[in-house]
Order: sequence, then structure tokens, then C-alpha cells
Amino acid sequence: GSDALETLHQAWIGDAISSFGSVIAMSFEVTAEIAQFFTDRFVEVLMAPQFSEEAKVILRGKKRLRLLALPLRPVIAHEKVLRSLYGGVLIQDEDQRIKDPQEYVVKTEAGFSEEQWPLIRFGVIAGKHLKSNAIALVGEQSGVYTLVGAGMGQPNRLDSLQLLACHRAQSKQTDLTKLILISDAFFPFADSIEAADRCGIKYIVQPGGSIRDGEVIQKANELGISMLFTSERHFRH
Repeated sequence: GSDALETLHQAWIGDAISSFGSVIAMSFEVTAEIAQFFTDRFVEVLMAPQFSEEAKVILRGKKRLRLLALPLRPVIAHEKVLRSLYGGVLIQDEDQRIKDPQEYVVKTEAGFSEEQWPLIRFGVIAGKHLKSNAIALVGEQSGVYTLVGAGMGQPNRLDSLQLLACHRAQSKQTDLTKLILISDAFFPFADSIEAADRCGIKYIVQPGGSIRDGEVIQKANELGISMLFTSERHFRH
């Protein structure tokens, strides 16, 4: 979003329960106005490029709060990720590359508008940070792109969609027809498209690559759903 305080507010109410006792990372300076936002909210760590002197005075009264002033990092930092395994360590490149949405390919009869491309890019970035199997439902609220519902860490994609992402979005009285569904990996069966339709979803973004892509596309066309393929999987375990 263009307004720091409104963006922070929308991010917080995106999941107010999980925000309690959290670590908040911001890409903008914490001013006195931003610091006031946290005076009656419990967080453990605030990270930002810098904190104004007025903000430090306000936040100093919170006993268990830690402030970390860290410079913004480049989008592509060429970092490595380490994962410990039984008997060894796996070292791999961090998943940092995101294609330009203009490289994505619409696979259905119904398409997307130019105004949706920035939201799609936001959704792919948000979705790739969720644990697989990941489903992200993103939308626009008060001029801010928001993660409205998320499903992650489930044994199958259908549960992430039905039991978590859609349920969370519906609990906020959201119009799901205006949201975009982002999947971090392909849909192996058309049943996920049927489930999305039951939730009211009309826009789907997924990598593609299943042997049943044809069936999935056909089902989306039958239900009047717009779907595009990114040809880029993000699968975080």
C-alpha cells in the first residue's frame, strides 16, 4: 500500500489472532505515528530500516519489546538456505525469483484484466512464503493488497483450500468472487477447481504441469473461472 499506517493496519487485521506476540517486519521507517499503533498491542520484535527518536521514546515503555534496525535487502540477494537432515545438511538457493506477470499464460476462455496484474504479483510473492501445500487468497482493501485467507501445511491441496483458505476468507464476510486464488503448485485433479467454485472463487493462478492439466482447464471453462499458468512452482517445506 502507499500509506504506511493503513498498510500496517490491514496487515494486522488480516490475522489479528496470530498477530499477538508476533515479529513484525516493515520496509518503512517507524515514526511516532507508527509507534503509537503498537502501544496497546503485544508484539515481541519490530524490524525496520530505521526508528525515529520519537518512536524510540514511545516504544521504550514496552518492557518485552525488542527493536531491530536493519537495512532493506535487495530483491535478489543470492542467499543459500540450509536444512538439516538425518545424517547431513541440504544447501540450496533461496527461492527468490518471481516472473513478471506478463510472462504468465492464460489457459481459459475467461481472462484477467490489466488492473489485476499487480495483485497477482503480490499474491504469488505472498503464496511462495506459505508452507506447502499452500493456497493464498488475495484481494484489495482500502487501496492495500492483502492476504485475505491462507491455507498451508496440509497433506493435500484440497484441505488447504476448503478447510482453511476459503473458511478464513468467508469468516471475514469477504466477497470471494473478487479475490484471486494463488496455488504454490499445480492442481493434480479437477476437484480443487470444483471446490474453488463452491467457495465463489472466479480467478485462479497456478504453475501448471500436471498430467491432468487438460481436465483442470476444462473444468475451469465449464464453471466460468479464469485461470492462468505461471510455469514456476514454489513449494516450501
